Amino acid sequence: MKVKVPDCLVQLAQIFAPSATLYVVGGAVRNSLIGYEINDYDITSKLLAEDAQRLLAESEFEVVACYKRTGTLVIKKGNFKFEYTTFRQDSYPLSSGVHTPNQCTFTDNMLLDAKRRDFTCNALYYDILKDEIVDVVGGVKDIENKLLKTVREPFQTLSEDALRIMRLVRFHLQLGFEIEKNTLDLAKKYAYQLKDISKERIKEELVAIFEAVYKYDSKSKGFKASDGIRLLVDIGAMEHIIPEVLDMIDMPQNPKYHIYDVYNHSLRAMDNLPPALMMAGLLHDIAKPVMQKQFGNMYMHELKGEKMTKDILTRLKFSNVEIDRISKLVLIHMFNVQGNTKKSKCRVFIADNFDYFDDFVRLRRADGLATNPENYDDTKVQAMIELKNQMLSSGMPITIKDLPISGNDLLKLGYQGKEIGEMLCKIRLWILQNGKLPTKEEILLKLRRND
Repeated sequence: MKVKVPDCLVQLAQIFAPSATLYVVGGAVRNSLIGYEINDYDITSKLLAEDAQRLLAESEFEVVACYKRTGTLVIKKGNFKFEYTTFRQDSYPLSSGVHTPNQCTFTDNMLLDAKRRDFTCNALYYDILKDEIVDVVGGVKDIENKLLKTVREPFQTLSEDALRIMRLVRFHLQLGFEIEKNTLDLAKKYAYQLKDISKERIKEELVAIFEAVYKYDSKSKGFKASDGIRLLVDIGAMEHIIPEVLDMIDMPQNPKYHIYDVYNHSLRAMDNLPPALMMAGLLHDIAKPVMQKQFGNMYMHELKGEKMTKDILTRLKFSNVEIDRISKLVLIHMFNVQGNTKKSKCRVFIADNFDYFDDFVRLRRADGLATNPENYDDTKVQAMIELKNQMLSSGMPITIKDLPISGNDLLKLGYQGKEIGEMLCKIRLWILQNGKLPTKEEILLKLRRND
């Protein structure tokens, strides 16, 4: 088969066959031609959603969601799930700032359905039963030429939904395709319309850009995630995504330590991290330009950076868990950067930030490699890792639950209410600073002597 499909999709096409030809459409067809893995299958035909639903009523396929306005069904069988849409045309309100279709008109014309899609490489259809690709917009040729090109005139495709500009960047990285000149020029012209796109959609596409190279690097032309950021900046899109990034451009740093400006340093740090931490890499020095302009130096930029990171991620509708984690990493990324912090303080830091420590190490290494890669010395980070391992092997209390003494023991000594929690915290801190784990009896003896 030209497109490898699961057996259940062939069965589904056979159910459709008396009434309509069922096609796989979009990314699965494109990926098959390029040689990429297929992660999901979108399917389509001329049948209205309600008619398709009736066809499946007595079958082994389950319709788990139905959206009649867009002609969409979510069809499931076993572990397989497919999104089905009826051939349609989408209408966008002109000059309204709305970048989602306000009207869907169903059709039996494949060409009209293809014209509503973004890029020619994503507008290919695969007839499952005939085992043949149907190309009505020249997508196969553009894939052969490794060219990203809009299905219609770029001004129509990109002005209707400006998020397609970010998708253009993503596919550029993911597929390793060049962007057709007119398409790129119009992307620059309409980038300002990203201001009207919901922050949820922008966040989703930005994360997809981070993931694109990480997932598909072996097939790309060697692009890095930072190339996506650079292209978003060059197009004029970043002004409407994270405008604070623009302030980092050409912001010099102390040449004693850094060979790059803040912008290039941050992008290189991002490239040394997995997608889930790329935002921390991009934003870890986000406050340096602000601090330099306000105070003439970048000292304590991590404190201002934590707040800025929270503001940026909140604006982009990241989850509270993501906001807390990324902003925390920005806050702590400078700890023991010189490697001369006392072990007592390092033990407290490791325990207090235990859930973040592995990511802290990843960010610290990424930061160091992006500062001056030829002179990077990992011994400071390795010393922190070894200290953490020593703490675990010696039973150092990461939390108060790890103490050899409990609240009940303190209750018997006369402590009450919040005094118990406060004393347990003091005992934990004392042990971490001292670096030795006392027995329960030794702790009790010390408490009695202090009394």
